Amino acid sequence: MALDSAFRERRCAKRVIIGHDVWIGHGAVIMPGVEIGHGSIIGANAVITKDVLPYTVVAGVPAKRLRMRFSDTVIQCLLEMAWWNWPLDKIYKALPDMQNLPIEVFIGK
Repeated sequence: MALDSAFRERRCAKRVIIGHDVWIGHGAVIMPGVEIGHGSIIGANAVITKDVLPYTVVAGVPAKRLRMRFSDTVIQCLLEMAWWNWPLDKIYKALPDMQNLPIEVFIGK
């Protein structure tokens, strides 16, 4: 029991934080203490050893940044918009625009 308790305490001290609107590929491993930013994409079988900035695409062992999903301006707008905190009815109403409009048009509405 003491071993289990010590293990739990170590794990709780280094919690993983996963932002909203994140896609994690099959078999990805996220190491303790890592933060995955909102809107990030984690490639299949990636090993995440460091924090991932919002809206970043990463893959590999260890994971490396492949690219940003959007421009810095769009990322800033999405983070400020924080649509994941909207009431569900507002999200449902915005869903067709989210799915069909270019991101620059959607954030400009």
